[in-house]
Amino acid sequence: MVVSVVGCGLAMLAAASCTTAPAPPLAPRPLPPPSLSPEPLPLPLPTATPTPPPAPAPSPTAPDAPSTSGPAGAVGDAKPTAADRALLELVRQDPAVHVPGDDEVIVIRREPDGRAGELAWMPDDRHYCLAVVREARAETACGSLPTFWTRVGIRLVAKGRPYPDPAGGGLTRTVFFAVVDGGHGPYAYSGTGTPTPGLSPVRDATAAFASGRTLSLLTYDRPVAGRAAADTYICGADNAICFPSTEALPLPSSPSASER
Repeated sequence: MVVSVVGCGLAMLAAASCTTAPAPPLAPRPLPPPSLSPEPLPLPLPTATPTPPPAPAPSPTAPDAPSTSGPAGAVGDAKPTAADRALLELVRQDPAVHVPGDDEVIVIRREPDGRAGELAWMPDDRHYCLAVVREARAETACGSLPTFWTRVGIRLVAKGRPYPDPAGGGLTRTVFFAVVDGGHGPYAYSGTGTPTPGLSPVRDATAAFASGRTLSLLTYDRPVAGRAAADTYICGADNAICFPSTEALPLPSSPSASER
């Protein structure tokens, strides 16, 4: 008994030996790595917009080379005769107009009394002059043929200034002038509608060049305030060339400097 008590007493003194041995200390936990702030990526440098080179200055348009076609001559009834002397004299009275010799003048229309008619001449295949004689007074316009026309075979459709209608009544009329490719005449109005009152017939003459090329020169006149029929076209005999009779450019108001 004494021994056991003593043993227990010793045990109490050495309580640590009578209890369960403590667990070994835990290994230190690794600390989480410090959170690193990502370095900002460098901003891309602005790309310089290339400046386009300046547009080249437009080169001046070279003038057309002089035409070598030579003057046109009249064919058949368009050649001047002694009966046309009065018309020619009226046209030649204007000192600002150079009228060539009779062999280069084309008579498109002539009236027996010599007080009305239309004469034309072409110093080459790019230029024209038209002389309109009314009531013993001549007015001449010279110009160049357009380099582009929207209708096949059409070189020019132009109209002159109004003049008093010889029939009186305070009305005015105007003369239309057209230059079209030759070989398709005679020309006349075409259409099924009611003809416009006061339209004159279509008169045409042929201008021939030394190369063999031909152009048809047409004139017709109509009242300025007349009604324009929608189907009033002018066509050649073979219908290969047609154009509206009233879609026209204005004739030049005076002779061009090259013709003075």
